[in-house]
Amino acid sequence: MVRLVVAGVAGCALFIGTQDRPTFRLAARTVYIYATVQGSDGRLVTDLARDDFEVFDNNNPQAITVFDNDPQKITVAVMFDMSNSMAREHPRIRDAAIALVQALWPEDRARIGSFGMEVAISPFITSDKPTLLRVIDEELWPGWATPLWHATETAMKTLDEEPGRRVVLLFTDGDDSAFLVPGSLGQVRAHAERGAFMIYAVGLESNGLTGDMRHLAADTGGGHFLVRDEDDLGKTFAQVVEELHHQYVIGFSTEATDGKSHTLTIRTKRAGTKVRGRRSYIASTDPGGAP
Repeated sequence: MVRLVVAGVAGCALFIGTQDRPTFRLAARTVYIYATVQGSDGRLVTDLARDDFEVFDNNNPQAITVFDNDPQKITVAVMFDMSNSMAREHPRIRDAAIALVQALWPEDRARIGSFGMEVAISPFITSDKPTLLRVIDEELWPGWATPLWHATETAMKTLDEEPGRRVVLLFTDGDDSAFLVPGSLGQVRAHAERGAFMIYAVGLESNGLTGDMRHLAADTGGGHFLVRDEDDLGKTFAQVVEELHHQYVIGFSTEATDGKSHTLTIRTKRAGTKVRGRRSYIASTDPGGAP
């Protein structure tokens, strides 16, 4: 049986093996933005060129030095809300998790976990679908409250040493309700900005997603989705995977080493399109560090 690494409600330590350092740390002060572009009909727009984009750092226009519109592989930690309030959704959650795994490409890599009685996530990241399906079958543990921010922070920690784009995907029915568990929205925001994480959230239309969660997803360049009782939850997760595969990689060089948060703005010149990307970055004080 696959055992998950557990970050318990009393704040147990999470032990994760050291992996390769992020590849963008080797770049010469390049700020990366992973951008999703949609048309007025909500469909993904995947045929834009470098000159179709404009990028601004603290409102100052930047020359785009990196551009890639090829399909992108995914590195993702997926966390499922298994709290008591989600009890009737547990079979649906498992079916949706299976659909998500089946939608992954061979080169994609994922961790899967849950939060409720415990915050638990697999101790390895893998592209092996039978292993991921075994985690879903054996290790999604129900019960208790909703330690949402602790779960988000735990998921990010497991990806801290992974290269390139890092994504946390959450399925939850509401706000953080685990008052005795470490973790806060402020802590999550700071970690996400510092590490350039993208946060995605899927929620139930009957409960909605809080403003805090929607804003966190938007500010990190991720997205949020609501599903109705009659909707196929698995299709929603497959939609997220499809979006992640078709994001643009855009970068610009910076000499900023002020250690401050810089505002990022990205837009397209094509009429009728909307673009999502992270809205800020921290300018490292280390001249050789990653912004």
